[in-house]
Amino acid sequence: MTEEQETPILHPSPALPGGPAPFLLILFLCLSVFFIGLGAYPLYDPDEGRNAEVARETVMDGHWLPPTLNGEVRYQKPPLYYWLVAASFKIWGLREFAARLPSALAALLGALVTAILGVKLWGKERAWWAGTILATSLIYAIYAHIVIFDMVLTLFITLAITLAWWGITQNNKNLLRLSAFSASLAFLTKGPIGVLIPIMALTPPMVYRIRKGERPSIPWLSMLIVFLVLSAPVYLIAELKSPGYCYKFFWEENVLRYLTPRFHRHGPWFYYLVVILVGLFPWTWFLKEIPKGIERLRETNFDELLLLGSWILLPTLFFTFSQSKLPHYILPTFPAWALLLAGTASWDTPSRAITLAPAAVVLYLSALLLMGPALANRRSSASLLNRVHLEAQIPVAAFTKTSWYSLAFYSGRKIEVAYKKTPLKKAVEKDKSLYLLVKKKKLPLVSSLARKYGKRVQIVARANDHLLLLIKREDPHPSPRALQEKRAQGH
Repeated sequence: MTEEQETPILHPSPALPGGPAPFLLILFLCLSVFFIGLGAYPLYDPDEGRNAEVARETVMDGHWLPPTLNGEVRYQKPPLYYWLVAASFKIWGLREFAARLPSALAALLGALVTAILGVKLWGKERAWWAGTILATSLIYAIYAHIVIFDMVLTLFITLAITLAWWGITQNNKNLLRLSAFSASLAFLTKGPIGVLIPIMALTPPMVYRIRKGERPSIPWLSMLIVFLVLSAPVYLIAELKSPGYCYKFFWEENVLRYLTPRFHRHGPWFYYLVVILVGLFPWTWFLKEIPKGIERLRETNFDELLLLGSWILLPTLFFTFSQSKLPHYILPTFPAWALLLAGTASWDTPSRAITLAPAAVVLYLSALLLMGPALANRRSSASLLNRVHLEAQIPVAAFTKTSWYSLAFYSGRKIEVAYKKTPLKKAVEKDKSLYLLVKKKKLPLVSSLARKYGKRVQIVARANDHLLLLIKREDPHPSPRALQEKRAQGH
């Protein structure tokens, strides 16, 4: 749609108050969904414990670049998200609220940016629906509460696409440079995908405009300079400080993750179809109205439909062919889904839709306050450490692959991780005393190893299927009471 064309008359939508009121309503929804209960339960493993621990080491040990996990370089992800969580820790302290705050803030800003783009695409009334749909979609509400990269990534990608589209349609080069700036932030949040998704979304509309005879004025060189000036030094410094950082990140964590099943995250071809249907709840029902809406808008709003279609379909297809699949990989497409639903669905009978948003808020908060603590208690070491005071001179180890991250965060200690039996033997043998995190089913194995090296095992804390053990040498001259306790344990 060219600048000379008037805004098309869309299907009637419910009248909303003018001015900033609709955006204030979106803000209220976001504050309700994203921030209530943000620190009400412990960080859980693996994602929250791992990412929060990297940020804690950034603050406490000064490992800003490259970031570290358990004292070792964390090359799997770029540093920007860790910096944001570390900055939150600096302000609010080492607490759950501070760890989750960057995701919640990014979700809020992402909903507002989506609504702003909705104004450009459909007008103010339907822009409100776009922000509301996104803020109350199940997948968006969930990841707003998780210490993970993808909500911040989604914000920067949405901002990059919004600025680029606005810059193209307004012929504003400064907006395009700001788009490159936002894309570089996405690149520093999760790597190449932060650039690939905006390219996927914007290329088909650009090609279509060129084929129509338009020649958008794109400052390619200055956009590239903006992008490289911000992002290149970060990776360069990380490589200089830790040789091999770029190879491991770009090749192993991105290329091999996409091309091979080595990370054990594969899924069927319809994996993301399920994610979309579930993730859009409670708005999934309105998907059936999209075909009629597209037919209605095809003549007047083809550019807008092409943008949203490219933003949704190309990244979804890209990740469908990936050998590594997780639900949050396509989270950056959900702002486009919200915009598409807002523009194509029939809102002339709004009562059913208006009731969905507050109902979703109540449902999400109820589930959060009930299921969040239950999940954290099963997958966090916080409940174990609440039952015991760790002696500073005794090292801490873990005989587990993923459950030790929150132990490191809440104890503030470096963890000696034993993934297999051989390193576990070495840990038990070399240390006079040792705290060890294990699953309950591994207790017989640990007890057998301890006896082999003349040590005994004491359970100092237990929570669900995990135990925190204290392994120490047998007393060569035990007291009668100790002998009695030992006989009782053997019995």
